[in-house]
Amino acid sequence: MSKRIIEEVVAASSNRRKFLKTLGVATAAVTAMGVTASEAEAQSSGPTTTEVNVLNFALNLEYLEAEFYTYGQYGFGIEQFGIGVSGVANGGNNPSGGVTTNGSKVTLSNSLVFTPAITAEIGSDERAHVVLLRSFLGSLAIAKPNINLTALGFGFGSESEYLSLARIFEDIGVSAYGGAAYLLSTPIVIQTAARILATEALHVGSLHTQIARLNVTTPVLDGADLVPPPVGAQNQYLPINISNGLPAIRTVPQVLTLGYGGAGLTQGGFFPLGVNGAFSGTPSAPPATSANLGTQPVGFA
Repeated sequence: MSKRIIEEVVAASSNRRKFLKTLGVATAAVTAMGVTASEAEAQSSGPTTTEVNVLNFALNLEYLEAEFYTYGQYGFGIEQFGIGVSGVANGGNNPSGGVTTNGSKVTLSNSLVFTPAITAEIGSDERAHVVLLRSFLGSLAIAKPNINLTALGFGFGSESEYLSLARIFEDIGVSAYGGAAYLLSTPIVIQTAARILATEALHVGSLHTQIARLNVTTPVLDGADLVPPPVGAQNQYLPINISNGLPAIRTVPQVLTLGYGGAGLTQGGFFPLGVNGAFSGTPSAPPATSANLGTQPVGFA
């Protein structure tokens, strides 16, 4: 999505119907409905409580990704784009929106695989995802939690660090959306979540290609993480199980393990005060294994 489009999105933020049309993710059903998730729930015609919880969990991750790319590109956060960050908060997180720390602008100069242009485009997509989910959830949307962008000790020191952390965020996002898919039942929610997942997967493919081509070292997160060369197998460029053609899926606790920096935690890492929403206080679990690359559901919550 181009900068022009995101500017149009921000300009349309006071009009939800125009907003969704500008984003290009609305369907005729949503336009006809013309209500937020909170209004739809009251009319028993919108997303279920479970779906609202899942979308809000995803919004935590979208805030993290959007802040990462925006700081890396511009040296400031998503609020400078006019994107709202207030909402429902849990624990010590502020309902007005949490604080993002340790982000900074990164010099991106490699033109071999279009790194500056592609990461800028990905950042625009992630900001649009925040806007879309907040618009759809309405008064039920969570606030941006407190975020520490350098929880892994790297990310903004070089172009290679930036690509490595971007790869981590995108792979986690794909596994989280994929893991939640079986809990969705409302057609518009299923369709929109599928389109967001498709976008995240396109990001993953591009970032894995860049990392392999530029010989960037990226850490292995857990037993379900298929990293590209030079760390991963030399013939494994994309994070897809070649035996079944599927990427990894992760449960909420397994995602939180990566977000918090270990098992048995309810905060820390990228989310110093924990995530917001129904899964606030949910402890992280032991890391995902190769079983998460299989064909069977592994649960979500």
